[in-house]
Amino acid sequence: MNPAASTTRTYHVWFSTKGRKPVLVEEIRGCALRSFGQVAEREGVSIRALEAVEDHVHLLLDLQGNQSLSVVMHDLKGASAREVLRLFPDLRIDLAASSLWQKGYGWRLVPEGQTEAVRRYIETQETRPLRHE
Repeated sequence: MNPAASTTRTYHVWFSTKGRKPVLVEEIRGCALRSFGQVAEREGVSIRALEAVEDHVHLLLDLQGNQSLSVVMHDLKGASAREVLRLFPDLRIDLAASSLWQKGYGWRLVPEGQTEAVRRYIETQETRPLRHE
């Protein structure tokens, strides 16, 4: 057995809606969050924390050694965008784009001792003041 394949890595990942448009509200937000959960379950990815506020998403993910962050993010962002835009087709007009998410994402590997602090940071996103007003 390859020891690297059984190693778990924890990532803090964040990304925005196209043009940072504040569209992740009410049913749209719920649809996106459900989609992330469904993809994660299907792909065997553990989501430790997940929060979406109007224009961006934060995730705390556990990946196994054989899982690639880029592949997981492609699956999470792609499936959630398809589902949200299928159920809310007028969003394409609101976004003035055919995609829900901006290209790319930010990420950092979370050291074991910082996991709880990052989880709290993600889970309190809704109560934080907006930094980009």
